Amino acid sequence: MILLHLFTLLLCNLQVEGWTHLLPKSRGTKTRMTTTPSTTISTAKDRFLASLTDLDTLNQHDKDRTRLLQEMIDSKVETPIQEYKRSGANGSIENPALWQSMQPVAKGTWKVVYAPHMTTMTEIGGGSLNVSYILSEDGTIISHAVCAFPWLPNGRVVLSVSGTFSSVSSTVCRVDFNRAWVTLDSKEPYGTFQAVPESGSKKLISSLGQLFFIEQVSVFPVSWLDDNLIVFDFELLGTRICARKIN
Repeated sequence: MILLHLFTLLLCNLQVEGWTHLLPKSRGTKTRMTTTPSTTISTAKDRFLASLTDLDTLNQHDKDRTRLLQEMIDSKVETPIQEYKRSGANGSIENPALWQSMQPVAKGTWKVVYAPHMTTMTEIGGGSLNVSYILSEDGTIISHAVCAFPWLPNGRVVLSVSGTFSSVSSTVCRVDFNRAWVTLDSKEPYGTFQAVPESGSKKLISSLGQLFFIEQVSVFPVSWLDDNLIVFDFELLGTRICARKIN
């Protein structure tokens, strides 16, 4: 029963579940930029980041931060990836979910810094979440959710999944997780599924995790992408997640 509850939490956080009242507003008109970048866009991004208390962990949601994030997206100027790499332009990369747009900037560790549905969950559960995505150039992804709640065994558990990410269209990406594991007694999570010691519980946890890897929670429209910030949506359930690359 505990395992089932933990993977329900995994679905809500790593598969980006939310509530309808958090539905993103319209993204507005996009502008393609192939010349000098606009300082207005940089300022909009800077204003949002400046509103955060911490740039490496999940921040509490509030109306001002949500508004600033929306303003950043609504006012964005998009730059083709080749121009972006050549000039270091401000703003978002054009066609952010195409493989040729994602692949040059994806590699690294990304930390979720803003996600209203996640902080709502921490408030209800009386704990904290720290979610990271480790992306590689070959399209593989590992995600860890450090969950610290008083009602968990030892007060802390790390839920981990791995799989691949790919492109569906110019604005929609896809994540296919195929492995799941739990770290209970180590300060650092097991880095891969293969690193987890063999046991019956390892197989059971992975099998339970796969029950939640369903089609409806595998595709994500991308609202913003540059070399250190991504914003993606799960429109079906209405949530928005912003992650920042920390290395």
